[in-house]
Amino acid sequence: MYLNNAWYVGAWSSEVNRKPFQRFMLDKPLVFYRKENGEPVALDDRCCHRFAPLSAGWLDGDNIVCGYHGFTYSPSGACVSIPGVEKKPKKIGVMGYPVIEKWGWIWVWMGNAEAVDETKIPDFHYLQDPAWTGHGETLNLKSNYDLVVENLLDLTHAKYVHKTTLATNDVTEFPLTITEQEDTIIVERMMRGIKASPLFAHAGNFTEPVDHRQHIVFTPPCYISINTTVVSAANSMENKSADIRILNALTPETSTTTNYFWNLVRCFALDDEDMTKFLYEGNKFAFSEDQEIIEKQQQMWNTVPNAKPVPFPHDKGIIQKGKLMERLISSEKCNYN
Repeated sequence: MYLNNAWYVGAWSSEVNRKPFQRFMLDKPLVFYRKENGEPVALDDRCCHRFAPLSAGWLDGDNIVCGYHGFTYSPSGACVSIPGVEKKPKKIGVMGYPVIEKWGWIWVWMGNAEAVDETKIPDFHYLQDPAWTGHGETLNLKSNYDLVVENLLDLTHAKYVHKTTLATNDVTEFPLTITEQEDTIIVERMMRGIKASPLFAHAGNFTEPVDHRQHIVFTPPCYISINTTVVSAANSMENKSADIRILNALTPETSTTTNYFWNLVRCFALDDEDMTKFLYEGNKFAFSEDQEIIEKQQQMWNTVPNAKPVPFPHDKGIIQKGKLMERLISSEKCNYN
């Protein structure tokens, strides 16, 4: 079940051009392209005639032409011409979706167009803020998007999955605090006087104990911002700090696959290309470790789809997220009915 009245990341801005391309979102095939003035367009990628993909066609000005029988559609999705038919089509077309281009991503509103609310786009300004720099990419995971969200809400797994990158043996020893603010879930953990993880030891050049703060924000339906600040511990002889944001958009492709858009940004060593490469490659490798275990988890979940997992204390953020999403989806269904 999906929250439909919401924004989902469909593509990086750099992916969308004058060549139509297909991407599935929430089990639906969409075609993306740009109008001649550069504005992005997203339509259902099925011609209403024989359901051929419009992404296999071509553009005629701002319109898209089906490559099978030539049905032509405007950027709104209305069919504007049919070969051999002089009379202009009426009430024929495909569904068009509201689109916003912001912070280097193409955001698509998948629900009721009359309910569009731009304020529901999470604050990911770091992606284009000159005070921050970084790099990211897209992963395709063979798992439900919820499993990825839950992976990012419970970072205790780093101790076991990311031993050479993000791990700190102390992560399971510090409690979480969970708060809900205006339909967002905030998960925080403060670890004082610990050994820095391999990634942060390199990024911040830490050699002595650090205070490591995790501040994770879940914004429905599928956004996680991991805000991590590491500073020299109070009793340390060093005076160092490192602050990063890992911005994650987990767009359901289908019920069992996810397009994972991510970017790791920092506010230090802005002109250091080696640092950018190190953090990008380190985080990419860590995500590949996540992908391996999550895809195996999905396979096992498929064998017991209705089973209830056994909770433990560090699941508090996951449990709260589940309650929030259940409430929002139930409310949306009531409003539709």
